[in-house]
Amino acid sequence: MLLLMSLSTACLAQNHKGQAQEEVDIDEWQVMRVAASKDPFERSRQFSINFADYAQEDWCYPLPGGKVISPFGGSRRHGGTDIKTRPNDTIRAAFPGEVILSGPYYAYGNFIVIRHANGLETAYSHNSRNLVKKGAWVHAGQPIALEGRTGRATTHHLHFETRVRGKAFDSAKIYDHARHSIKREVMLFTKQPNGHIHITISDKEKHKELQRQREKKHKPGTREHKPGDKH
Repeated sequence: MLLLMSLSTACLAQNHKGQAQEEVDIDEWQVMRVAASKDPFERSRQFSINFADYAQEDWCYPLPGGKVISPFGGSRRHGGTDIKTRPNDTIRAAFPGEVILSGPYYAYGNFIVIRHANGLETAYSHNSRNLVKKGAWVHAGQPIALEGRTGRATTHHLHFETRVRGKAFDSAKIYDHARHSIKREVMLFTKQPNGHIHITISDKEKHKELQRQREKKHKPGTREHKPGDKH
């Protein structure tokens, strides 16, 4: 199985219901072989993550005390978020999951990829030292590495990426980086026919209403009435 190492150009918009949306347009630039990654779209073209219901033990900010020095996207098409504290500060797992890669990887230096049960993957690079090995199961907040400057880096920092099936999107959709907190929202991921992944963000109640509408629309024996239908 191939895991795509990707850079993304993200465009934010507002749909007619006022929900924030993101179209993940992928510029695939490298491919590497790692452990087969679970496909969250295996049974459906959509899946959601309800961060509104996450308990404290379900998540962690990857570099507590850190400050963002380079955000996702921009003119450089930056594929992650650069977070800086002091050299060798502790990097922690964002969510529970399995380490599917741990070791040196070209410009990334010492590199870790974790596959999470919620369908996401997170990546951590330029580490001075990795503390976990491939195949290990980690819990949210567990120390996994020390911040460093390995690979192609001009200063000590963590290059942090959030991905769906190897395709990067802005971690600021999940985290409030200024407050080091998780955003209590629901993220809906939809796989498009062209392979791009569309992200819709809404609050918990809006998400429940959308679910009810979809269930009603697809309920056996029901259909939407169109102009000209005979009753």
